[in-house]
Amino acid sequence: MRFRTTHTPPGDTLVHSGDVLTALYFLSRGSIEILKDDIVVAILGKNDIFGEMIHLCTTPGKSNADVRALCYCDLSTIQREDLLEVLDMYPEFADYFFNNLELTFNLRDEPTK
Repeated sequence: MRFRTTHTPPGDTLVHSGDVLTALYFLSRGSIEILKDDIVVAILGKNDIFGEMIHLCTTPGKSNADVRALCYCDLSTIQREDLLEVLDMYPEFADYFFNNLELTFNLRDEPTK
């Protein structure tokens, strides 16, 4: 219930470099590009996940790149606080979720501590 679906047009910037990472993104349709200093460093597609490993950090980090839609995209997003709240209510699932979460691209600007 805490997931939100977002539809984006081509060229729309989803995350700007320096933005605080407040959500985890699940790409369900379309393609996005990850840019650092206007250079494409990755192209993500269906079923890719990006954001940060929120369970490894006590505070949200900042994005190290821009994220831009290459075509019409559908994304599911969940806010950091919502995800942590739900996983706190279901600790057995939290372990499973975090053990199986594989980010396709980690946007955090500094290594996790």
